[in-house]
Amino acid sequence: MDRPHTHLSDPSPPFQIHLPPVSPGTALPNLNLKHSVDSRALTYDGTVDENLVCPICRCPFVNPVLTGCDHVFCRSCILGSLSHRSQCPIDRLPLSDDTITKAPKMVFNQLDSLSVKCPCCKARISRSTVENHLEKYCLEAFVRCPGYIEGCPQMVKRVDSERECLHFLVDCPDCSEEVEQIEMKDHRENHCTERLMQCERCDLEILRYEEKQHEESCPEFIRICKWAEYGCQYKAVSRKHILHLESCQFKLIGPLAASLKGEISQLEEKVLDLKVQNELQNRRIKFLETGSRTSSDRPMDLTDLSLANLSVSGPADPSDSGNDYLLSLLEAQQTRINQLTAELSDFQGKNTMMLFNETLPIKNELAELRSTQQVTCMHVRWLLRLRLQENQRRFGGGPGPGSSSGADGGGFSSDLPLSRRLSDSTRDVTTKL
Repeated sequence: MDRPHTHLSDPSPPFQIHLPPVSPGTALPNLNLKHSVDSRALTYDGTVDENLVCPICRCPFVNPVLTGCDHVFCRSCILGSLSHRSQCPIDRLPLSDDTITKAPKMVFNQLDSLSVKCPCCKARISRSTVENHLEKYCLEAFVRCPGYIEGCPQMVKRVDSERECLHFLVDCPDCSEEVEQIEMKDHRENHCTERLMQCERCDLEILRYEEKQHEESCPEFIRICKWAEYGCQYKAVSRKHILHLESCQFKLIGPLAASLKGEISQLEEKVLDLKVQNELQNRRIKFLETGSRTSSDRPMDLTDLSLANLSVSGPADPSDSGNDYLLSLLEAQQTRINQLTAELSDFQGKNTMMLFNETLPIKNELAELRSTQQVTCMHVRWLLRLRLQENQRRFGGGPGPGSSSGADGGGFSSDLPLSRRLSDSTRDVTTKL
C-alpha cells in the first residue's frame, strides 16, 4: 500500500517566508520574497519510486547521503539516528559519521525531476523549481504589498501586487460593514449578512455581487439571436434560445456574412491607409515643387523623375536626393496598389467560388425536375397511344364479312354505328391508310 509522502510529525506549512524589515522610504528592486520550502511537506504528483524514499522518514530523499554499507538516507534522518545508536538502521552494522558521503549525482537528478504540486497555486512543477516558482512566478504566492515604500508591512498575493495598496478600510456595498479592501471579495462571498439574493427571473438564490455573471447562466434571461445584426429578430429565454440556434434560418448565412464583413473591414482599413499615404505623398510633392520653384525659375517637371534620369554618382545635391525620395515613395505606393488589386482579385475569386457552390445544388435539382418531366411525358404519350388503339378496336376494327374489296372501292361493314364523333372520322382515316 502506498504511503502518502507527507511529513506527518510537522504540522507547519510547506514553506516559510523570509521578510526582512523595511523602513519607510527604502527602495527595493522588486516585491519578491524568499521562500524556504520543506520538501517533506510537498504533495507529489503520482506515486514516487520506492528507491527514492528514505527508509526512516518514508518521504522522498532530502539532501541524500550514502553510507559505507551502500544505503541511502536523508542527511538529517541518518544523523538523528546515529545520535542514538552508532549502527545502520537497516542491516545493524556499525556506522559512524566519518563513513557517510554525498549520494551520487544521479540520485539528485532523479529527485529534482520529481513532479510536485505548488503549495499555493497547485500547479505541477518539478521539485527543483519550487522555490524559484514561489519567489518569482506563482500568482498565489505572497509578496510585499505595493505600499511597502510608504510603510505598509503587510503581504499580498502576487496576483494583487500590480494594484495599489489595498490595506485600507471601506464599506461593504451590501451590508455597510467596514472591511479591508483586500478582504472585500472573501467578505462578500462568505461573511456578509446580505451576500445572498434571489434572482428575479429564475428565483435561484445567488451571491449579490455575482448578479451580472448570473445572467450568463440564468435559464429565464431574455436573449436575442446571435445573428440579430444580420436580420434575425428572435427573442426568447435562454432555455429556448439554444433550440432556436439549431433551427435559425440565418445560421448558414450568418457565418458567411460575418466572414465577408471581416474581409470588407480589412479592405476598408487598407484603402484608408492608402488614402492617408496618398495625401502624404501629395503634400511631399507640393513641398518639392515649391522648393524647386524658389531655387530655379523653371518649375520641376515630375515626368522627368525616372531611374534613368537620376544621377548615381557625383556630389549629393539636395534636389536629387528629394527626387530619389519622391520616386521611392511613388514606387512604394504603386506596390501597395498592386497588392490591393491582387487582394481584390482574390476576394472576387472567393465570391465566384461561393456562388458556384451555392448554385450547383440548384442546377442538380433542375436537372432532376427535367428528368422527371420527361418520364411523365413518356407515360402520357404511352397512355394516349393505348387509348387510341382501344378506340380503333372498338369503332373501326377493319372491314366486315359482307363487304367487298374490289376495284369499285371497299366499304366498311354495315355493322358500323350510324352516329360518330367528329374525332372518330380522323381516326377512321388513319385506320384505312
